[in-house]
Amino acid sequence: MVMHDYRVLLTADIENYGGRTDAQQRTLQSGLISAIETAADRVQLDHESWSRQVGGDSLTAVLPAEPGPLVTIPLLLDQFLTELDVAIAAHNSRRADPTWARMRIRLAVHVGPLQLDGAAGWPGQHAVQPARLRDSAPIRAALDTFRDADLALIISREAFRDYVSQGPGRPRPSEFLEVAVAEKKQEYPAYLYVPHFDVHDMEPPESPLPSGDAPSTPPSGGGSIKNRVNKGDIYFAQGNINLTHDPERRKK
Repeated sequence: MVMHDYRVLLTADIENYGGRTDAQQRTLQSGLISAIETAADRVQLDHESWSRQVGGDSLTAVLPAEPGPLVTIPLLLDQFLTELDVAIAAHNSRRADPTWARMRIRLAVHVGPLQLDGAAGWPGQHAVQPARLRDSAPIRAALDTFRDADLALIISREAFRDYVSQGPGRPRPSEFLEVAVAEKKQEYPAYLYVPHFDVHDMEPPESPLPSGDAPSTPPSGGGSIKNRVNKGDIYFAQGNINLTHDPERRKK
């Protein structure tokens, strides 16, 4: 019988890694690992106990069963996220280094049942979902919109429903923007957050619709951005959100 463990997953990826020189990529790899480990140390998360998969410009980790999601997820989304933002800023301040390149990170958090004994990793949909969220159109659009941001976070519906909407802590539920991610023939409801910025001010990318293809009808009273990917194009259906970006409204 296949055994499942209910675990928290964390994954991070460096924006525009492939557009950097070899020397810059080496520095960015070190910067990513250092920033995550520094943030974990500062909030007393034992990163040595994480099960990791590293892929050059990315890191994916399954966190241990203890102390469990009820403690770990609020810690990740609050203090860890704050310390990670600080660590990235510290990296980005070292411009005297000839191999320096600005580091901007897309971060995703998910929780769910995992098979931890796969021959080549962690099999199953819950194992791949965080990477799909991390690489999705909405979080990329967030970093494109807020060019001064070094970090963007996207979390799964499960993480938001069970550990954000039900508790105190930060960020508050109202600081997230609900998005719908369509990746690899799968659709995932998710929630987007960018430290220091109001994600409700995001501008959807402007892409002409193919001939004969009409935009989907937004749900009445919707408070989300839904994206659809078709032959490389991204389309957004807007609900009743003001998506006009006004830099003066961003949070300091």
